[in-house]
Amino acid sequence: MTDMPPDLGALYLRHRDAMHKVAASVLREAGRASEAEDAVQDAIVSIMASPPGNVRNWEAFLVTAAKRKALDRIRSAEVRHAGPEFVEAVHDRADDSDLAEDIAEAIDQQERAGHAWDCLAILDERHRKAVWETAALGRPRSEVAAEMNVSPARVSQMSTRSLALLREEMQRKEEGENE
Repeated sequence: MTDMPPDLGALYLRHRDAMHKVAASVLREAGRASEAEDAVQDAIVSIMASPPGNVRNWEAFLVTAAKRKALDRIRSAEVRHAGPEFVEAVHDRADDSDLAEDIAEAIDQQERAGHAWDCLAILDERHRKAVWETAALGRPRSEVAAEMNVSPARVSQMSTRSLALLREEMQRKEEGENE
């Protein structure tokens, strides 16, 4: 029996806002926030061309893809403006150990993100929203506070407390796995 491929259209519709927010945040720093939708579309097209096999958290995967495409757009502008020396320096790197380390680090980070995602279940909906929006998506506390009808200070308190609870839960789970 083969696994059915995911409905990428439905996943896109479900997570496009988060993807757009992250892409816009990355591009905003380079003064190119207007390209956020293009970065999101690049990410979706890339995923559709080569669908991944085993994704445990589609939101995290799609948001990361959008962030990477946004970073690619910034880097491509840097390459165009830096000239040939910058391009040559990139091609001179033949050290595969950096690539292997990057891949190992990405896998470790994905595992930690999966554990963190699982641990989010210990939080109530308001605390989960506060920590996800501010810590994971990097949204300003004032925006999140307005949506939640609380003060920015309260969002900060909720996020700080939630992060502490998540840290404790993750340590508890890691200790349980190591036994």
